[in-house]
Order: sequence, then C-alpha cells, then structure tokens
Amino acid sequence: MRAAFGLAATLLATAGWANGTWRVTQETAAEVVAIDVASFERTAGGVRFRERHTLRGGQTDPHTLRVLREVLAKRVIDCRRRRIATLSRAVFDTDDALIGHQAVRLQQAVWQPVRRGEAVFRLACGPS
Repeated sequence: MRAAFGLAATLLATAGWANGTWRVTQETAAEVVAIDVASFERTAGGVRFRERHTLRGGQTDPHTLRVLREVLAKRVIDCRRRRIATLSRAVFDTDDALIGHQAVRLQQAVWQPVRRGEAVFRLACGPS
C-alpha cells in the first residue's frame, strides 16, 4: 500500500513538473541537467528545488535492461555550508514508465559538497 501511494504521488507530481521554468545547469553528450527555478522553496536550512536529468546517451537500467530517458529529483542545497543532498529520485524509461523511486527524509540525506561557482549554487544561493 505504501509503495502504491508513493508511485501515485510521483506520477501526479510529474505532470506538474512539465510546467515549471527550467534552467540548464550542465550539458554533456550523455545528459542535460536542468533545475526548475519556479520550484525554489526557501527554508531555514536551505533551498529545496526540482532537478531533471534528460539522458541522451542510451544508458540502460542494469536491473530491467530498459533504455533510460529521464531522472527527476527533489534536492536541497545548504547555502551556508555549501552542500547539496537528494531527497527523492525517480527514474523513467523511454516509454515514460517509472523504473525506480527512492526517497529519504532530510535527517537521513547524504550531503555532498558543492562549489560556489557551480550553476546550481549560483541560481539557488545567489552570486555570493
């Protein structure tokens, strides 16, 4: 039941993501990474936002062997400590089918350092 609720919530949220204001923060031959600046939610602990990785390298999911198209994530950035964490992540194949979804609470999030010069830091935290 819990998994079904999570799946339903993810699918309902996905439709809303298409209407945001997306800014490309990184582009390589394998993927385009964009963040939805309209999704910025400022809190005492940082800025939460949505991020989309559009895959174009023909990457394959190792468990299902399906070709991947997109990864959608909800992330949080701590501007004072210059760190970023992923709160939820959904992976979709080329037929728009959900392959996998993971989510953690903020208290269990794995933080990674982020440099001031990175585009995601500048957009979420400002030029300082």
